[in-house]
Order: sequence, then structure tokens, then C-alpha cells
Amino acid sequence: MKNRSMLTGMMKYLVAVVLMVGLLAEAVPAAAPQAKAKLKGLLVTGGCCHDYERQIQIITEGLSQRASISWKVVYEGKDRNTKVSIYNNPDWSKGYDVVVHNECYGAIQDVKFVETIVNGHKNTGVPALVIHCSMHSYRAAQTDEWRKLLGVTSRRHEKGGRKLKVTRVADQDPIMKGFPKNWTSPNGELYVIENIWPNTRPLATAHGVDTGKDHLCMWTNTYGKARVFGTTLGHHNETMLTDEWLDTVGRGLLWCCGKLAKDGEPLAGYAGTGKGPLSFQKKIAAGGEPTLASWTQGVKFAKGEKVASLFNGKDFTGWEGHAGKYFTIKDGVIIARNTKDNAPPVSTYLLTKKKYRNFRLVFEGRLVQSKMHSGIAIWGKKFEKNQEKFSYQGHLVMFPSNWGFYDLYRRNSIYRDPGQAKKADNGGWNQMEILAIGNRIRLAVNGKLVADWEDPKPELCEAGPVGLQLHSNRVPQEVHFRGLLIAENPGDTMVTVKKK
Repeated sequence: MKNRSMLTGMMKYLVAVVLMVGLLAEAVPAAAPQAKAKLKGLLVTGGCCHDYERQIQIITEGLSQRASISWKVVYEGKDRNTKVSIYNNPDWSKGYDVVVHNECYGAIQDVKFVETIVNGHKNTGVPALVIHCSMHSYRAAQTDEWRKLLGVTSRRHEKGGRKLKVTRVADQDPIMKGFPKNWTSPNGELYVIENIWPNTRPLATAHGVDTGKDHLCMWTNTYGKARVFGTTLGHHNETMLTDEWLDTVGRGLLWCCGKLAKDGEPLAGYAGTGKGPLSFQKKIAAGGEPTLASWTQGVKFAKGEKVASLFNGKDFTGWEGHAGKYFTIKDGVIIARNTKDNAPPVSTYLLTKKKYRNFRLVFEGRLVQSKMHSGIAIWGKKFEKNQEKFSYQGHLVMFPSNWGFYDLYRRNSIYRDPGQAKKADNGGWNQMEILAIGNRIRLAVNGKLVADWEDPKPELCEAGPVGLQLHSNRVPQEVHFRGLLIAENPGDTMVTVKKK
């Protein structure tokens, strides 16, 4: 009887627990599923000269945080001659609420093809959001239809790699809500605006150093039935990643679709998921993605080559030099920098602790401040000069000014660029490949072979550390490096040179 009583009590207890769990389940509502996006967007991207793989993420994820929109992405071709396949269909824009053009197909001459693209907006009313090199796309075609859709005409740009001073000129426009009266972009490539079409409404301008003029860099336009928002800002990922860029482009997208209120906020139901880190930024923060340089990650090395990263994207493991004083790290980029007060009297280098003899190195580099060249030092040794213990004696592959090869502390200039490298220089992040085998050095810049040189003194070509140069100077200077993938004992062919 006692055991039966205990069993009955236990059953009553379990029933009470189950009832309590049920009540708690009813009291705590289940997490609401994420609302389905209200807008359907098409992103058309590709062509030359830009980091489209990364910009796809910045545009789609960044704008979805600011507007209720889902995406289809069409990414085709890596040169100016690509004719995107969807444009062959006269109804190519059907089913989309907005099309974002972030493309660079400047060599297309087919007028009918271009007019088909324009008609997908002009005749249908599907809005267009046009970014940066879209303004230079289809410029070879003998028609103004594309330019009338854009709202501006531009065929060239000023020297790239400069921070742009942007001025808001439409103070009351809801698209410009929160945009500062004056803003300096992290980096830039300013497009020279030759003509502004009649329906274009200026939103912001940027000052051109080369032309001495202010050029339109943000605007709205209407052409036929379509609304258009445009910006020439966006060559560099770091500009796209700013709130100033993403917030404004997000409001421009909503305006195009008629979903932006007069106070600059999305209409009810059209707000995005909320601002936060993008997927690749989360990976970087977690240590799962070493660099922002997606170009090097996409390079196909020769079969059998074992690829290693010289830089882990987080710290200077495997390197030696003036870390902190002259070399720092930010967002997966090695920054070589000096101020006027601590300018190095002798060129200083960040050096790999490991030595390399025959290798292939792919990386990206850009000059941010000063006109003094930088470079990659190879086939030499750490060298002390005037109490600078991290200088270098050996070969130097120079960029992005005074392109050529130099023999540090021995023969001086050993190869001068005949103009090929200077022509290939894009003024910003240059994509480079160095192939060093035997006594031969080859250099490719942005897909073009610009130097192929053999050292007449092979005895001077020895295994040595790879060095990143910060040149001696008397003024502030800044150089950036990223990517830095290396393969030892490589195949005897360039892997980044584009076939003609």
C-alpha cells in the first residue's frame, strides 16, 4: 500500500509538471518567422576593373539591411566586351521591382543591344539604380539612349586612389537624410561628368583635383516611365561599406520604387532587416576569412602548385619589421604608413622570416598618400643602413609609381618600365603577379604582362625574404597590401594574364 501511495503521488507530480510546461509554452510565443521581402531586385554585375565578388555581398546584404528586398544576381564576364545574356530577351526586366546596374562593359558597340537594355526600364517603368562603372558602360555604342537613362554622360575619370571631398547639394531631399553636408570618402575614383541630362536632379558633388571642377556624384533621374538613382561613388569596397554610402543608396533604391517617405524613412513594411556586419565581415571577425582581397582568393594557380598565405589577416605572425611604428593591420590589410614627424630616413621593410627562391606571388597593392613608389623586395637579405636594421639589399619590384626593377644598395635601376605598367595601373587597388624563377622576373598588373626581364648576373639571385617597402621620405605616405598568396617552385607560366 505504501508503494502504491508513493506511485500515485509521483504520477500526480508528473502530471502537474506537464501541465506547467504546457502553460509556459502558451505564455511564451514562438519566435516569429522573418517577414518575406516585399521587393524583388535584380543585380547585374561584372566586367573589368572591380572586385565584383565582394561587391555582390556588399550590395545585396547591405541594401537588404536597409530595405525589404530579395535578390537575383546575374554576374557575367570579366572584361569590357561581355554582352550579358539576359539582355537578349526584350522582356529581361519583367518580374522585378528594381534593377541595380553595377557593371563595366564599356566596349559594347551593338546599338540594338543597348537599346534593349534601356527599353527594359524606359518602356516598362522598372526602376534603375546605377553604380559607378555603369556610367562608363556601353560608351562605345553610337547612341545616347543609355546615357539618357543614366541622367549623365561620362567617358573618363580622374586619377584614382584619392579620398574624395563630397558635398551635399540637395539639403531637403529625403534621399539625403543623414548624409553630412561635407563628407570625405575613404577612397575614390572620380568620374568626369561631361553632360547632365534635362530630368536629372543633383544630390551631391565631389571636387576634382585634376579638372579643378565639382562633378556630380549622386543624383536622381526620370526617363520614360522609369525612375533612376545614380552614383559614381563605388569603385572601392571601403567606400561602399560606409554607412554614408549604403544608407544613401538604400534610400535611393526605396525612392526609385516609390517606397521612401518624405521624412527619409521607408514606408510601412518596407524597412530592411537592420544594420549590422555583413557575412564576410563576420567571418573576418571570427578569424575564418583572412583578407578582404577576394581577387587573390579566386586566382587559379597552376596545377600541382601548393599555395600558402604570407599574411593571416590578423597579426604579423611570420613577419619581422617595425610593427606598430610603420606597419599596422586593419580589416585584413597591411598598412605601411609614416607621418611627417617619423618619416623613415632609409627605406624600411616588413620582412618574411622565411626565405624564398623560385616562387609565384599574387597580391593587391595601392598607393594612398604621397607619390613615392613602394615595392616588393625579393632575392636578397635584411640589411642595416644608417641604424635602420630592417632595410634590404636585393631586387625590388616597384609599384605603383616609377614602375620597374631596382637592385637595392648595389646596381640601382636595372629595368625601367617602357610605359606598359603605367598604362595598366588603375590608380587604386592594382592586382599583381610576380613570377620569379632562376634569374627571370615577370610582372603582371591587372591581367596584363608588363615586364619580363632576365638578370645578367644570376649569381645575385639568391633565396631571401619577401619584403614590403615603405620608402624613405620626408612627407607623410601610406601604402596598402592585401592578399599575398605565394607558391614555391611554380610552373613556368603566368596565371593572371588575360588571354587576348
